[in-house]
Amino acid sequence: MPKVQIQKKSTWVDMTAFVDVSFLILSFFMLATKFKPPELVNIQNPKSVSSENVAEKDVFKVSFDKEGRCFISFSSDDEAKERIFNMLDVLNTQKGISLTKEEKTRFVSFSIGGIGVPFTQLKSLLALTDDEFKVFKQPGIPIKDTSNNQLTDWLNALLTGSGGRKPANVMLNGDNAAAYPEFKNILAAFKKNGVFSFKLITAMESVPAGTPLYKKQQGETTK
Repeated sequence: MPKVQIQKKSTWVDMTAFVDVSFLILSFFMLATKFKPPELVNIQNPKSVSSENVAEKDVFKVSFDKEGRCFISFSSDDEAKERIFNMLDVLNTQKGISLTKEEKTRFVSFSIGGIGVPFTQLKSLLALTDDEFKVFKQPGIPIKDTSNNQLTDWLNALLTGSGGRKPANVMLNGDNAAAYPEFKNILAAFKKNGVFSFKLITAMESVPAGTPLYKKQQGETTK
């Protein structure tokens, strides 16, 4: 009997629609993703085994580097922005800084990376362009002189502008090589304004085997 031969046909599939969908998904994630802005302060945090994630909403953070320079920064959410504007209004009254609306808006933008200058230099700092701000070495908020610890004034204005309500996430971000007096003066400013609880930012390290935390984590991973 003669064999029946089945004609072979091409299995080519038009992928145009799939490519279009892929680009749409990629574009969505590029537009929706929030990238963490770079911080201008180089901090080498002490290490710990804590596994708590750092919150990104209503954050007020005080940072100090190994040179003893002190900075304040805020998160970029609406709650933090409202606190900033209220705080600057208080400082305009208390310190006579006379910041304009445009300068306040610049402060909101710059404060994500960190603000660290005396009050007398604040207006000149806010006059910088974005590129100039990134390369400008800020001297830090004065904290070494107990009679002129300006972090105390920043905290007072922050709390006064918010009716005494603390930010949801008060954080302390210190360099492991910083001298103790700077750390002590920052805590003194916190204490003077009634801020007795905050989160200490640390670098993660492995949990030592055999410790209660290690056993707890091992139990959680086996569930």
